Amino acid sequence: MKLDKIEKIERRRTEKQKTCSEVFDKQTLLSLTKMISDKIIDSVDFPISTGKEANVFRAKKDDKYLALKIYRTSTAVFKDLTKYVVGDPRFKNVKKKNVVYIWARKEYKNLKKLMELGVKVPTPVACRDNILVMEYIGTESTPAPMLKNVEIKNPEKIFKIILGFMKKAYKGGMVHGDMSEYNVLMYRRPVVIDAGQAVLLAHPLSNELLERDVRNIIRYFRKFDINVSEADALKNIRGE
Repeated sequence: MKLDKIEKIERRRTEKQKTCSEVFDKQTLLSLTKMISDKIIDSVDFPISTGKEANVFRAKKDDKYLALKIYRTSTAVFKDLTKYVVGDPRFKNVKKKNVVYIWARKEYKNLKKLMELGVKVPTPVACRDNILVMEYIGTESTPAPMLKNVEIKNPEKIFKIILGFMKKAYKGGMVHGDMSEYNVLMYRRPVVIDAGQAVLLAHPLSNELLERDVRNIIRYFRKFDINVSEADALKNIRGE
């Protein structure tokens, strides 16, 4: 085997070990053990996605698949995200030492509320410390792809569905805050994910985040010749 191939394999092995050590620290392993003993999950299968804030794994309970989102416990990762928590009346007295746990709980609550409002999101199942358990979206062999990675047959229909989700959320007093082609899965129909940054309308950043969400979605769908203005989309969502 050539030296460059050996170095490449070794680099991948080192990166994998680093990721595992960052995600599965002692406290996370204790939380996972407790979830298994409480019969929330039976096992953890394989990683679905990796990110700077969290890794998502497929898990299993009986004959049902679940998604296991494990937030990194390094508070440095979340130092720029406290602005989405501070100002939220549901989470007061936020401290740096527990911001990761609060963020996991926040996404759990956001998913639950969005689901109640009629937005298609993964059904939240449980939350413990820095671990969120939710519905797995995809087939037995393949997780559902992101919107940006699929060939859309009817882009106008998908655009209207996503805009409709945003309108339902707004009507119910919530803004997703990170809507884009990266945070929508395609599985029969669009499924909105990554709701950790979602805020209530009472949050001081809600209008700014709504405008950003609309801008992101309109930018993406313009390549399909859907030319709705940001102003018209905002009026639609706000019911003006």
